[in-house]
Amino acid sequence: MSEINITKLKIDRPVLVYGILFSILFSYILFNSVGDRHLYVFFIGLGLGVSLYQAAFGFTGGWRNFIEKRDSKSLRAQLIMLALAVVVFSTFINSKSFIYDGTMIGAIAPVGTSVVIGSFIFGLAMQLGGGCGSGTLFTAGSGNLKMVITLVFFIIGSLLGSYHFEFWTNLPSLGGFSLLNNFSKIQTILIQLSLLTLIYIYISRLDFKYNNKIEHSDITSNSSHSFIRGPWPLLWGSVSLVFFSFLMLQAAGHPWSVTFAFGLWGAKIASAIGVDVASWSYWQLEYPSTALENSVLADPTTVSNIGIILGALIGSALSGKINKFSSLNKKLIIAAVLGGLFMGYGARLAFGCNIGALFGGIASGSLHGWVWFLFAFLGSIVGVKLRKYFY
Repeated sequence: MSEINITKLKIDRPVLVYGILFSILFSYILFNSVGDRHLYVFFIGLGLGVSLYQAAFGFTGGWRNFIEKRDSKSLRAQLIMLALAVVVFSTFINSKSFIYDGTMIGAIAPVGTSVVIGSFIFGLAMQLGGGCGSGTLFTAGSGNLKMVITLVFFIIGSLLGSYHFEFWTNLPSLGGFSLLNNFSKIQTILIQLSLLTLIYIYISRLDFKYNNKIEHSDITSNSSHSFIRGPWPLLWGSVSLVFFSFLMLQAAGHPWSVTFAFGLWGAKIASAIGVDVASWSYWQLEYPSTALENSVLADPTTVSNIGIILGALIGSALSGKINKFSSLNKKLIIAAVLGGLFMGYGARLAFGCNIGALFGGIASGSLHGWVWFLFAFLGSIVGVKLRKYFY
């Protein structure tokens, strides 16, 4: 995020009041219709939304900056976030939650053709759409009209992905592999931290070679930062996202995820207009079928996503930078439509996005998280090249 003089920006009080009042109303509805556990998830979502916005913490722009300019600042912050998450999650996964009477599980998914192709598609599409899974939510929540369009087609793409889910998952696969199920917690932590350290050193050297300088303090400081009004240094974002993700693990019983809710929203809408979504193989699986039958508010991912949107709205109001109007042209609309559509489709194939698959997968010791990271980054390289035709 570029440096700004925050003293010249006024808090958008009407939007701030609206965001707070709607959050209170939604909290009341959740508590009375679902229960306190979902209320906790919503509060955590609010914290995630504020953190994402105030730190401008998106994977899309950070990857693009590294691909185009070898600027590794955001990518290094993401690696630090992953390292912190690996230590925390490896310690607590498969143990009892302190919020509810249950065992917390990791995000483990098969390593197969669908993950390779789906993550590549997602990486390419997020450069066209202008945001990843979490990035789409917090930028749409701050009033960015283009990202609202991206979100709509993200939902459509997720629904289409669920329709084709059986075909893709029947392709060759090695099955799921969890480091925590094959090594001790200490060994798992050391293996993953070693890989993350090697990547950190490698991209730092590329940054220095290309730009003739590198300052590791660029992620720890920001000359104009304010805790309340932002922007936050990237390191603050890394730490806060791991903190709220840990709370999400405790409250939801599984790592933070984003895109399952998009498919669910699409399925609910499709069912309401007469489409027999329940007959699709994906929606006959145990968890999706239960989610489809229940109220949408019973889905923790839906609740946290709404929290992220409202948290970003509150954060943008505090900063005085709410996007009340957006200038759109035909190319940007096409990019938003294509980006959202293929991100949704790719996320369903790859068992999640940058949050559910990459962050949640690596933090859980799942091999599919690393495969997702590799092929999504390769897809982003292609996406950055295609982006110039739309922006």
